[in-house]
Amino acid sequence: MTPAGAPSLRGRTLRSFLLLGAQKAIAIVVTAGGAIALARLLTPEVFGLYAILSFVITLGVRFSELGLGAALIQRRDLDAVGGLGAAFTATLGLGLFLGAAIAVAGPLVARWPGVSADVTAPLRWLALLVVLSALRMPAAVLLERRLAYLPLTIAETADTVVFNVVAVAAALAGAGLWSFVAGAVAARAVNVAIVWSATRWRPCLRLRWRELAPVLKFGILFQGSILINIAGDSVVPLFVTAASGVAAVGLLNWASTLAFMPLQVVSVAGRVLFPALSSLQADGRRFAEAVERALNRVTTVLYPAAALLLAGAEPVVRLIFGEAWVPAVPAVRCFCLSAIIGGTSTILVHALHSLGRADLVFRLNLGGAVLIWAMTLLLVPWLGFVGFAVASAALACASVSYTALSLRRLVPIRILPAVRVPLVASLGSAATLAALVAVWIHDLPTLALGAALSAGVYVVLAGFVGGAAWRVEFIADWRTVLQG
Repeated sequence: MTPAGAPSLRGRTLRSFLLLGAQKAIAIVVTAGGAIALARLLTPEVFGLYAILSFVITLGVRFSELGLGAALIQRRDLDAVGGLGAAFTATLGLGLFLGAAIAVAGPLVARWPGVSADVTAPLRWLALLVVLSALRMPAAVLLERRLAYLPLTIAETADTVVFNVVAVAAALAGAGLWSFVAGAVAARAVNVAIVWSATRWRPCLRLRWRELAPVLKFGILFQGSILINIAGDSVVPLFVTAASGVAAVGLLNWASTLAFMPLQVVSVAGRVLFPALSSLQADGRRFAEAVERALNRVTTVLYPAAALLLAGAEPVVRLIFGEAWVPAVPAVRCFCLSAIIGGTSTILVHALHSLGRADLVFRLNLGGAVLIWAMTLLLVPWLGFVGFAVASAALACASVSYTALSLRRLVPIRILPAVRVPLVASLGSAATLAALVAVWIHDLPTLALGAALSAGVYVVLAGFVGGAAWRVEFIADWRTVLQG
């Protein structure tokens, strides 16, 4: 992901990406299996209730973090005793406070229109996730700064497996909403235990302003951007629930989960790129080359995965998940478009953060939150719950334009040449699958064969459009990984 001038960093970055990519591949398989089982065992209403509770918990987690983990990763030097200890103390204290506040506020959530009183107890158990997230932060920071992703991948794989096994087992036992609760709490507890077991640093509770202040400025801007994103997403539990019902929220949440699976590759890239690019922030040319290479490698996986799901959304949903989820097909297609465009923008956002420009990202997210609320309020009464998915796609278009222009003002980056090969090849592959859906695909075997043929078209087109130079460079990256 980094230019050839820095072979050690490039090799470690590529190997970290491969390791996290392998973990995400396993996670996608496990999550897909669990999602199919849960979709057939539980109703859209249950998915909707869990989406609302998850929103509340996510809000608590994000408020407790203060962006301190990201700020500590971004810093060139880290005081493991002073700076990390102070950040851990602040995060844990805020996590305990917010977890308790959520538990106390449970009955208020239960009074929201369309939400039953039965959510109070599940929400109180889910509040444990806020505290567990705070406990995980320091160990994760130390591992990510060293690009030591093996313990993290083991922890996250265990997290995914435990969640799906526990949730499906509970759903089979008729636990309903509690299936998600049991899976989430058990999974995060296992994750925290594994990460801490791989870290020699031990907690030290100390809260000194002079140790905390240097990371708060970046951290608050970084976390402010995330909180503004959450404020934008709050239009679903706050407005869509009231306008279209809990089942509509369940369909939307399920559709976004399915369509955003290809974004796992962006998540992996972001975690590796943030510390790697931060080390190059003083050299604009090398930084730009690293971002261009990252864009190319990430979109080589992201674009075809999202484009093929967009083209085959109807048979995928109907044949794999069941007729109950077919109303979500238009939303799945819109979210796939959001994944393609928004995933590109997210890589550029990671680049801006690596340059320390959290202020630009903050402005982007502030404008995005206002835009998503305005469009959703306009479109949902007209298009139903699918209006939010349409608004999400429109927001992705605006976001990528802003991030591209902002980054080009800071470093000499060329974005369109970086994504040309995967974009052209993905369009050809998706067109192939769409044609097969229209004239031939009618059951699971033909769907699998059609997807395989379309993927083959992508590989051929990518090799042809990229040419010999692109193929040689791509193979060179794999050799760099294997040599490690």
